[in-house]
Amino acid sequence: MNKKRISLATKLSIGVSLIILLVVALAVNLTAHFFSQYCLDNFYESAETAISEFSDSISMFFDSKKVELNVFAESDQVKAADESIHSFVNETGTIQILGYEKSPVEEEIRKICKSFAKNDKDIAEIYLGTKWGGYATNFDSSMNGGYDPRKRGWYETANKGNGKVMITDAFASTVGTTVVGITRCAYNEGGEFIGNASIEVSLETLNTILEGMKLGKDSFFMMIQKDGIVLADTGIKKSNFKKISEIGIPDLETFFTGSETKGSIVVPGGKYSKYITKKITNPKTDYQIIALCPYDTVYATFFTTLNTTVSICVIFAIIVALGTALVTRKVIRPLKTIRNNISDNAAQIAQGKANLTDRIFIKSKNEIGDVADSFNVFIEKLQDIIRNMKQTKTALNLAGSKLNDSTSETMAAITQISASIEDVGKNLSSQNGEVSKTASSVKHILGSISSLEELVASQAESVEGASSAVEQMIGNISEVNRSVEKMAASFSVLEADAQSGAKTQEELQNQITEIDNQSKLLSEANAVIASIAEQTNLLAMNAAIEAAHAGEAGKGFAVVADEIRKLSETSSTQSKTIGEQLNRIQNTIGTVVEATQKGVQGYAHLANEIHETDSLVRHIRAAMTEQQEGSTQITTALHGMNDSTQQVQNASKEMTADSRTIMNEISLLQNKSSNMQQGIREMSASAEKINLLGNSLSEISRLMEDSIGKMGQQVDQFEV
Repeated sequence: MNKKRISLATKLSIGVSLIILLVVALAVNLTAHFFSQYCLDNFYESAETAISEFSDSISMFFDSKKVELNVFAESDQVKAADESIHSFVNETGTIQILGYEKSPVEEEIRKICKSFAKNDKDIAEIYLGTKWGGYATNFDSSMNGGYDPRKRGWYETANKGNGKVMITDAFASTVGTTVVGITRCAYNEGGEFIGNASIEVSLETLNTILEGMKLGKDSFFMMIQKDGIVLADTGIKKSNFKKISEIGIPDLETFFTGSETKGSIVVPGGKYSKYITKKITNPKTDYQIIALCPYDTVYATFFTTLNTTVSICVIFAIIVALGTALVTRKVIRPLKTIRNNISDNAAQIAQGKANLTDRIFIKSKNEIGDVADSFNVFIEKLQDIIRNMKQTKTALNLAGSKLNDSTSETMAAITQISASIEDVGKNLSSQNGEVSKTASSVKHILGSISSLEELVASQAESVEGASSAVEQMIGNISEVNRSVEKMAASFSVLEADAQSGAKTQEELQNQITEIDNQSKLLSEANAVIASIAEQTNLLAMNAAIEAAHAGEAGKGFAVVADEIRKLSETSSTQSKTIGEQLNRIQNTIGTVVEATQKGVQGYAHLANEIHETDSLVRHIRAAMTEQQEGSTQITTALHGMNDSTQQVQNASKEMTADSRTIMNEISLLQNKSSNMQQGIREMSASAEKINLLGNSLSEISRLMEDSIGKMGQQVDQFEV
């Protein structure tokens, strides 16, 4: 039954395809790993850029509102506020603001409030709450009775600032919208506290900017207050102004409260189950701006590239496999011819019809062609062997006949040989006795020589061991002496380096002292800059007040005054920073001076220690030189003893060798005599066996003729 086989071409094609697929899989995995990381890093970089720009917009937005509030709080109208401003504290019901009579002071404050609200569309309401409970605003609608500005959150936040502009958390304003308050304390011309001025701004401008930002398909942004209130959500509008714990995304709440600035969250029941996130905290408001982008969007380019790469690689693997199969089939076609020829010959041999004249003809000039040529050479050699076997068959038949004739003649000769063997045996027994006596005498002499040789050998080993030990000791002393010389040279260099280091430390100390003097001059210059910045700030404040007095005509001048004030604040801040850095530098210079002084002292101490160590090393070197000379003399004497012992040992060995040679010759003679005697006995026994075997040779000759005949029948099957 033929076995089910897979062709070599198929195996090779499958193997090549698997190797290609394995290499491709490895390359795709490596590419996927790095490219997926690139997509993620690219998202984080883009998100950070976008969020940072938006965070800067938030800072600029609130900076501009702070400037407006400062101008409002420093205006003459606000500074003139008094008890005449209407209070709703002791009233009930709904009070129409336009329905009651207002004092001239309140009217002036309402005018400037309306002017600010008209010029800035981001202002939801601008107002002043006095310490007497009065409330003046730009709105003309109604107020609820019992409203006390002093108990409102924005008022308490302003009190905490003590004149500094503060930003409140988001809250519901009196006009019904959710706003953020910018508030500060207000003072009259005498510097007395009169109440708190505040601007409520809508975050619609920031929301509009946030909605215009995109990081990819279905990405969105969230702006969350530090207490967890969602101020803006461009993706899920219904979550605006809700607590983050109320919108049903636990991962988002964890990400908001955690310290990580990037990560991923799962959104239950959303269009996308997983989002990649990045957050930045605005330093001015502590708002967290979070970018959320679907996982599929972040890795969209990666998935597209991966699918395309895999498809191309699979197609390439299929093409290579098909090409390999075609090439392999063409290459192994001659191999099939060889296989068929060998199979046919084997079948013919099995049937007893072997033809050794067939040959394989292949023109391939490669390994397969070499196999065909080798097979042809093998068949030719086998043909020659079979031909020779046929020729030998006839010769063997003739030899068998001659062997039968010679057997009879051999039997007669064996009878005569047996008689001669008995005479030789008697003579050998007598000779063997004399040889045994000589062997005993030689053994006694050999024992005495062996004892002498052992004593001489023991002495030679002792002398040689002592000589080797002394030579090794001299070598160690030489090595130690060389090491000591290197140490002496190294200590000289170290001493010079230590002295040079001490000089360098002294020069460094002088340069550091000069730097300390220069830093003190810089501190004096920084103090002058701080004084100039303070005077510039006062000048900018006066200019802002004058611009407020000028009304509409002073707007441009107010902007210039504000820029001058910013420049002054920046200069003052930088001056403080420079002063702090100069103080740190001076402290560091003092520390370096102390360390340098210690380094100079350390170098001097090190130079003294190195000099003393160098003197000790020189004493050791002199002692080692004397030790080496004494060891050399001992070695010379031991060499002389070793030579004398060696001569005695050589003579003893020669005597032993000669005695053993004699003993060996006697032993050989004795053994030969014994062997000859034993051989005679064996020859006698063998002669009897030969006599018996002679009768068998005739039968063997007949059997050999039969075997040669059968072998001839097998050989005749081959056609040569």
